Amino acid sequence: DVVLHDQVNLGFAVDTDAGLMVVVVDAADDRTTADIGDQFERLASAARNRTITADGATGQTFTISNIGALGGGHGTPIIPLGTSAILSVGRAAEQPVVVDGALAVGLVAPIDLSYDHRLIDGGLGQRFLADLAAALEA
Repeated sequence: DVVLHDQVNLGFAVDTDAGLMVVVVDAADDRTTADIGDQFERLASAARNRTITADGATGQTFTISNIGALGGGHGTPIIPLGTSAILSVGRAAEQPVVVDGALAVGLVAPIDLSYDHRLIDGGLGQRFLADLAAALEA
């Protein structure tokens, strides 16, 4: 079943000694970026120390996986059950880019998005990626 949520519970994949675990910052859409970062650090530490509770590791509605931290490039993330989409961020590397019509060296990071097509159509998904890329480049 498709479940519509009233808030964004942002999941973050965390590499632990026991494997990848997703930690969840509840109501991320009502938090500041700094608060999300603080909550992520607290939850990631709890996951690595194996002290995280079920509340801190369940209920994500959107997930971010930083495969670049492990040396990965492009990925095809699998949408976790109950999640609308998952964003995979790969390792940034210097590559040739065009800036104001001239060739330059720029830092380029691959980003990939998998999403539930019952909730998000291809156009919306691609516009999200374009907006995200523009925000990251700004």
